[in-house]
Amino acid sequence: MVRHLTAVTCAAVLAFLFAMAGFAEQRVAAATSCESLASLSLSNTTILSAQMVAAGAFAAPAPARGGGDGAASPFRDLPAFCRVTGAVKRAGDTDVKIEVWMPAQNWNGDFQPAASGFAGGAITYNGMAQQLRRGAATANTNRGHDGGGPWKLSDMNNVPYHLMVGQAKAVVAAYYGSGPTFTVMNECGGGGSRDALMEVQSWPADLDAAAATGIVYYSTHHGIAHMWVWQAMHRSEASYVPPSKYPVIHQGALDACDAKDGLKDGVIEDPPRCTFDPGVLLCKNGDAPTCLTAPQVEAVRTIYTAPVHARTKQKIYAEMPRGGELGWEQMMGPTPYPFAPGFYRQFVFDEQWDYKTHPVNFDTDVDKADAPDHLVINANNPDVSKFIARGGKLLLMGGWLEHTLGPGSNVDYYESVVAKVGARAARDSVRLFMVPTMDHCVGESYAAAPTVNFDVVGALRQWKASGKAPEQIVVSEVRKGQADHKRLVCAYPKVSQYKGSGSPEDPANFSCK
Repeated sequence: MVRHLTAVTCAAVLAFLFAMAGFAEQRVAAATSCESLASLSLSNTTILSAQMVAAGAFAAPAPARGGGDGAASPFRDLPAFCRVTGAVKRAGDTDVKIEVWMPAQNWNGDFQPAASGFAGGAITYNGMAQQLRRGAATANTNRGHDGGGPWKLSDMNNVPYHLMVGQAKAVVAAYYGSGPTFTVMNECGGGGSRDALMEVQSWPADLDAAAATGIVYYSTHHGIAHMWVWQAMHRSEASYVPPSKYPVIHQGALDACDAKDGLKDGVIEDPPRCTFDPGVLLCKNGDAPTCLTAPQVEAVRTIYTAPVHARTKQKIYAEMPRGGELGWEQMMGPTPYPFAPGFYRQFVFDEQWDYKTHPVNFDTDVDKADAPDHLVINANNPDVSKFIARGGKLLLMGGWLEHTLGPGSNVDYYESVVAKVGARAARDSVRLFMVPTMDHCVGESYAAAPTVNFDVVGALRQWKASGKAPEQIVVSEVRKGQADHKRLVCAYPKVSQYKGSGSPEDPANFSCK
């Protein structure tokens, strides 16, 4: 009997300690009715509606022109939730519309706002639905306008999203009787990663932790980098490399660099240290399917080279790495990657700009993109010291098979942060993981890469609670027709190395070096 009581007591103590550490999720019910929030008084904010949405009953409004993705997405699996809409005032500018969703039952204590899209213009219901499904309260904003239209710089800077986060937290606190215990963002790509980084850089009190994957941190250079690789491939008819030759180039890179991690498995673990020169594929006797002509060799060399400013010779963006050739078609195909034409028409020139009649130069066109008033769309400030001082945790992830941008940009930003805040502060609070088999985002599938899965929010929660930064993670890879493969990924700059024995399917047989 004493032994039983002792065991129960120990279990209770352990449960308490884990809860205090943040490992045990809350399951909280509402403290007030959803409808009562219609009369909630918040500074500079008007509550427009507050209503309970029954499980599976949400129907998204028809998306406005140029924005929104909710109408095409199923919401039948959503739990019941309290939906609050409002508008936050901005001095001398349009109101910022916000929307807050809160689980009617079993709230886990998290507040996880969803990304707002690169230029705004709509509430992104798909992203909100993802957070609600896992038990978190969530919010989003139109950034100050509905629909498409010209890019509006004041809606693309860091202020609209911050206004939404602050007021949404107040709504959450009013509904549940207390504020969130863990405020986190986990976003990928152009608008998402930029929102997360802007919060960390400019509003360090907004978040407890953030993950940014496939980051677009240097927005004024992103479209320029797209045109660098496209024009390299389309400089002349002779420069063009047909997709049928991509596997030839890819195999050449594998032959040169695959085994450098101690295991020949069709993966280049550390592309920046791969020195494969496409010149080894030069055709000996005219063009052929298994080789490259001289103009094609030069095109590929340019693609492997970081874009630079023609006059200053300053690096503009990261290059496309060796090993990612099978995913080139969207970037190098008949037309430029879709972001680039919009960038030049909306931002640098006007709607009449045409890449066919006005090839991009990497001198004055870069200067126009970097005009002082344009810089507000960037999220490239490396000074995250205030976020770190509050105990914030920043997880950066990138995939070396990235097909939409030079994935080394993840490394560039990380290294700029380390240089700014110091190695010691960065060691405790900032981590970068470069996944050799990942394309753009965790959990998404792409033609040339497996789907890489990893519990990002779980890792951030554990890191925040324990204070111990992860030195390595294990991701799962799902390939069509194949079982999951587990892969050890090391915190940058270390790289996973095969120990030389044991199953390559077991991450325990790899180490970080």
